Amino acid sequence: MFKNAILSIKKNKGRTFLLFLLMVLIANLVIAGLSIHSASIKSMQQVRESLGNDVTLSVNMQNLMQNRKKGEAIRSAMPMITTEMADQLKSLKYVASYTYTVEVGASSESLTAVEVSDDHMPKQDMGGNQEDSETTSDFKISGNTSMEKLSYFTDETYTLSAGRLLNEQDSGTDHAVISATLAEDNDVGLGDKIRITVDEVEQELEVVGIFEVASANGMGQMGMNRESPYNTIYVDYETAQTLNGSKTELTAATFYLDDPKHVDAFKELAEEKTTIDFDKYTLNANDQLYQRNVQTLENVESFATIFLLVVILAGSIILCLILILTIRGRFYEIGIFLSMGQPKFKIIGQHFIEMICIAAAAFVLSLGTGKMVSNVIGNMLVSGTSSAEQMGLDGGGRVNKEMPSIGADSADTDSVQRPQGMDNAFQAPSDTQLDVSLNLVNITELASITILICVIAVSLPAVYILRLTPREILIRKES
Repeated sequence: MFKNAILSIKKNKGRTFLLFLLMVLIANLVIAGLSIHSASIKSMQQVRESLGNDVTLSVNMQNLMQNRKKGEAIRSAMPMITTEMADQLKSLKYVASYTYTVEVGASSESLTAVEVSDDHMPKQDMGGNQEDSETTSDFKISGNTSMEKLSYFTDETYTLSAGRLLNEQDSGTDHAVISATLAEDNDVGLGDKIRITVDEVEQELEVVGIFEVASANGMGQMGMNRESPYNTIYVDYETAQTLNGSKTELTAATFYLDDPKHVDAFKELAEEKTTIDFDKYTLNANDQLYQRNVQTLENVESFATIFLLVVILAGSIILCLILILTIRGRFYEIGIFLSMGQPKFKIIGQHFIEMICIAAAAFVLSLGTGKMVSNVIGNMLVSGTSSAEQMGLDGGGRVNKEMPSIGADSADTDSVQRPQGMDNAFQAPSDTQLDVSLNLVNITELASITILICVIAVSLPAVYILRLTPREILIRKES
């Protein structure tokens, strides 16, 4: 059977060459589909590991504005975020770490604020009195359980130029981190002491870190010095609580999940397992960038799957048709074998061996050419998908971000105030590439699919052979 298959391959060189070219084409397309499919899955995993996995508890401003009484001040109607709420969330499944933030306005006799505008002056209310220190203070005190995951530092909007950032080990200390501009204007360096005042409560702080502001998005809202990043002083969370006069109130609480894909599950779990009123509060996920990248890769993965199925089906059908057509030229050969008493399954087996031998040669060649085909098709898919999605965004895909807080109460956390992060969420990845390199799994899958195609391609001609007797085959040959 094997010997006859080899002789048939050598004798019918034209048919063999045609089948070889077709199998090379099919194998290359199968490699492209397998490589792109596995590369897109791998890329999605990398995206999940590298992009936003944070969820922030904040006030549901949309519901607040809808339920606010006419003429009621927004600040007085705003509910407080408490440590009790945050503690319920931090113990839930999927939470890898968390950051609590407390912010409060402050003034200082030892520091001169970096002026936002030349005409900066205390504002007056309608009665001619100065506003309270919450609105007239020149500095913003931002207390965090740790600074290491604050968005402005992780996305390098702010960069550490000297010293270090605060972490959990700074709990209960008087350590502070200030901007380089504020330090230069006041001749302050590492180890120096500064004094701040909040509602007549004075606190001395030691500077242990200095940061540069690379991008000052949203600087100086409403012309207030305290909203400038240059006038933000980062302190320990407990110090900020003391200055704020409350051990239970938070400005924001940010939870970092083990995987961005668990954001929705975490939100559902929060509604089921906590006593938080989600009509008043909301969990904001800064996962637009993750969703943006993953959507592109999911589209590529879906297309690769469909592409692979089409290649297998179309390749099998084309091979079947070619083999059926070549059967007519082999009636005499088949009839002679049957007349000699050779079982039909051996004749079919010979045809299968012929296909396997041709496919094996095509398989080896495609291992060298498949990567090039995969790169071309993969780049076309990523480029086309990204362009289409970008056009959709440019055509009106605007984010209508829910306002989580008002003015001075905006927390420097990932979901609360992150204009640069929001911009990035709607930009196509500029360096999106698929790693379409072949691996052992791809090669094994290619071998399996090649054998499957050969089996399918030989099956229909086999049915044709099985239903005929030797006499009928020879008569057809004569006719």
